[in-house]
Amino acid sequence: MKRVVLFWLGISMALPGMGQTTDFDVQSELEDLVEVLLEEDENADVEQLMNELQLLQERPLNINQASREDFERLYFLSSLQIDHLLSYRQQYGQIYSPFELNSIEGFDPELIQLLQAFVYFGEMDARPPAFKPRQEGLMRFIRLVEERKGFQEPAKYEGSPEKLYLRYRFSSTQLNAGLTAEKDAGESFFSGSNPNGFDYYSAFVNLGLSQGKHQLYFGDYLVRFGQGLTAWQGFSLSKSAEVSHVAKFNQGIRPYSSTDENNFLRGAAACLSFGKFEWNSFFSYKNFDANRDSIDGTAVFTSFQSSGLHRTTGEIEDKNSVAAMTAGTSVNFATERFSLGLSGIHFQYEFPLKRQLSSYNLFLFEGKQVSNLGLSYRWGINRYYFFGEVARASTHGLATIYGVQASPADQIGLSAIYRNISKKYNAPLAGAFTEGSQGNDEHGVYLGATIRPAAKVSLQMYADFFEHHWVKYTTAGPARGREYLLQASYQLSDNWDIYSRYFSECKAVRANGELTKYNLDQIRQKLRIHVNGSLSDRLYLKSRAEWTWYEHEQLSAGWMVFQDVGYQSAQNTTNWWFRLAYFNTDNYDARVYAYENDLLYQFSVPAFYGKGLRSYLNGKVKICEKLDVWLKVSRSWFADAESIGSGNSLIDGNKRTEVKFQLRFKF
Repeated sequence: MKRVVLFWLGISMALPGMGQTTDFDVQSELEDLVEVLLEEDENADVEQLMNELQLLQERPLNINQASREDFERLYFLSSLQIDHLLSYRQQYGQIYSPFELNSIEGFDPELIQLLQAFVYFGEMDARPPAFKPRQEGLMRFIRLVEERKGFQEPAKYEGSPEKLYLRYRFSSTQLNAGLTAEKDAGESFFSGSNPNGFDYYSAFVNLGLSQGKHQLYFGDYLVRFGQGLTAWQGFSLSKSAEVSHVAKFNQGIRPYSSTDENNFLRGAAACLSFGKFEWNSFFSYKNFDANRDSIDGTAVFTSFQSSGLHRTTGEIEDKNSVAAMTAGTSVNFATERFSLGLSGIHFQYEFPLKRQLSSYNLFLFEGKQVSNLGLSYRWGINRYYFFGEVARASTHGLATIYGVQASPADQIGLSAIYRNISKKYNAPLAGAFTEGSQGNDEHGVYLGATIRPAAKVSLQMYADFFEHHWVKYTTAGPARGREYLLQASYQLSDNWDIYSRYFSECKAVRANGELTKYNLDQIRQKLRIHVNGSLSDRLYLKSRAEWTWYEHEQLSAGWMVFQDVGYQSAQNTTNWWFRLAYFNTDNYDARVYAYENDLLYQFSVPAFYGKGLRSYLNGKVKICEKLDVWLKVSRSWFADAESIGSGNSLIDGNKRTEVKFQLRFKF
């Protein structure tokens, strides 16, 4: 009887708009996260995330059979939400429809609507479906209309101004395989340093055995263990308004299918499951871009090159100039709400790493080899979820991360993370929850909360306090910092919502004095008001106003407003986005970032600075069941500017126009 009451209660609570999930629903969920990631790191591998989600859309999970590890692949589900979903399923049995999910703590209509894009409601005892083999090909063309200085005679760039991309994917129940090829603008194509075609090639084969219990990987892949202190490659959640998503899930090994030319492994790997135990093991040998040199007749390399660009003589010389061997293993014991994992990794370079002689490099790794050993855990109990990792490096450094997430009441969610990473800790594959990119010499406390004081109101906030006990690249000595975010959201109606966000960051950054350099607080503040909704089932609107303030050795400010209009056809065969934006900032320090809709698997979060206008038209047309076409045309006008950019990227004039075309075919 209780089950029936819960079922009908779920139906009565559901919003009328809950139904089929569209491309726009998924884009809206990703938008804020992508903006934050690319503001912090313009090279963040968001493409890999989209590849993984696309595969899940094509091969959805049976919500009544999926394991915790399956649900963890859906980044938008927090650890507590997964706990509550599994507990509900264990207590009440089969979940029959999306309306029933309203009865599960932490599931609101927006989350349920998004979840429907990646799950289906099958029988609990049904045999796993055999997916029909699918093949997909994709071609992409990108070019700036205006000519850059590097292409003018005498040309500094070896190749043509087009950026070309080609990929092939095969997926079936037991086998997934793929090939990716890319040529950046300025790189040669079937000529010069690339006589075999593209500048970059990547391929993988993923074979599932025993109905997916065991997985074998060949070619390119990613490694993700624990909370990222020993290894975490590819997409990684960062600080954002989604304060419940700070814990990392132990995802083991995953195929690599993106275009980041450095942050992946190449070789063979295996993931074997034996009841409650899982064993991962891998071996990789791969060349990477670096600056080679010689000291006293001994070959060394002095720094890494992560841009992936090979256009000029110097960039081509650095391409794949050093090899690295990486080997590792992990053993994980997991029950429904508890897991314990042990991981070890050894990293060895072909030549010794000899960094530039500087105080900020004093405790960073130098030499040919380094090893890491980590112990991670997670434990869910009632409304609490504990997680953490302890790791040690062969450079005698120790690193720890401890965290907890709690839901003391239905309307309250809390998160806390403490991290303590010593100066001597070095891990080449690390990607933990940190403020700095080096992943060493950081001590901090993060506190986050989500509060829903009323039915249509949500408050999200976090505070992060961190300090470094030694000199960093951007500081003149030990330094401290703090970061705050407060966001208030209000559901205006079934189709409209609004949020306002305030962000503040204060951290010490090196300043130049008359006789010496010293630390001076750098203060960034941002205020945003964002409204989005739909006028009908086919017409969408997004409006935003954002202000920024910057203070260091000088004061500067800026602001931007934009209006987006989106259209989606009834059968989702066509959708279009149009934007018109105006920006006005004092300088680059007061820049404003804004997410733009783009081609499939592409993301764009450009920085706006100076004074001008920005507009773009982005769309998709489904020609037939097997063929899709994407197109994006964008243009920026900069007032009072005689040129755009600098160096080889310089454009004479005040306009920058970009054209993108993409073709996807299934067979």
